[in-house]
Amino acid sequence: MPTLRPFGLLPVLCFSFAGATLASGQTFSSGTSIVQFDVVESVDVQSGDGPVDSLQAVDQPSLEDDVHPEPGGIEPAVSTDLPEEAIEQRLQATPTAEFDARANDEIWLVSSRHLRSRGGSVENLDVRRRVDGSRWQSESPHSLLGSDPTGWNRPVVIFVHGNRWDLNTAIRRGLQGYDQTIVPWDAAPSIRYVIWTWPADEIPGPIRDVRVKASKADQHSFHLARFLNGISPQTPISLMGFSYGGRVALGALHLMGGGRVDGCGLETTPGMTPAGYPSHRVNLTLVVPAIRNSCLIGTRSKAYSQINHLFLVYNSRDKYLGLFKFTRFSGKTPALGYTGICGLNRLADHPYRVDQFNASRAVGAEHSFLEYISDHRVEARLRNHLLTPTR
Repeated sequence: MPTLRPFGLLPVLCFSFAGATLASGQTFSSGTSIVQFDVVESVDVQSGDGPVDSLQAVDQPSLEDDVHPEPGGIEPAVSTDLPEEAIEQRLQATPTAEFDARANDEIWLVSSRHLRSRGGSVENLDVRRRVDGSRWQSESPHSLLGSDPTGWNRPVVIFVHGNRWDLNTAIRRGLQGYDQTIVPWDAAPSIRYVIWTWPADEIPGPIRDVRVKASKADQHSFHLARFLNGISPQTPISLMGFSYGGRVALGALHLMGGGRVDGCGLETTPGMTPAGYPSHRVNLTLVVPAIRNSCLIGTRSKAYSQINHLFLVYNSRDKYLGLFKFTRFSGKTPALGYTGICGLNRLADHPYRVDQFNASRAVGAEHSFLEYISDHRVEARLRNHLLTPTR
């Protein structure tokens, strides 16, 4: 399988990657105009050779888009029957407009990138719905949080990306994940698929970047927690976090369970405390999460009360997470995504509620989201756990 080298920073710790973007023309709808992001193609973002991706916002009049969802079932843009190497290469090269959605699914983008503190309500989030393949139409948060207009109460599946992903990469990887895990899944119900994006763009200095992003991930877990609390208790929720996205997800669930992050908890609402929110309602999938392996019995212990089922993909050969314990903020504790759960036997009903998979043989030493979603073994296990019925 082709090697993806995140920024060529083997001697230093880096918890995610940014793929070389080969598509252009990602558009956001804004009022009567469309904001289009023209992507400058990079030669090799991972190694730092050549120019880096940039996004240039250009106000344009509304354009007709030639991409329309098919009325019935669809095939993934990149066939899952191909070898893993071919899947990864084609995922990287396929234009984002070619990632279609099943007829009864919706694809959303929810962004907290513009928020500078942990405070604020869900009204402060930037919420968009994907229409016509490449346009993102601005919507009210309550259009997603409110009653499902179909009346089917479709499950909400939320993907939270990792570190060093700009907006374009977050959208692209989110669509690629949907294309590989949901589209080919014949037994999957109709869903509302949400790409959750937080401020994870690369900043100068790799060690500084890792430390600052750990703080940002914790900060933005407050926004995700408020959003999750706004979803109807009857709506099934599945949450998938990759790398630092797993840190965001666990922080949100810990807050929902009444816990505190950086000494702060969620604000209470009339007649309800944070610990009083519905429990055992979220199916959580963590893919090589960059957080302490003891967090579920320590700093994020309240998260477990909110989890219906936990599927953890860890990788004991991940050469970047292997360096996690050497960061000053980790207390020399290995990463959850490197070792699996420390203190598993202290988690209630763990034989029924927790499944762990060491993907080291399937994926190897790379810390790459595309490696995971293009591997048939990981993909099959993820489908088995993503929409586990609530007990």
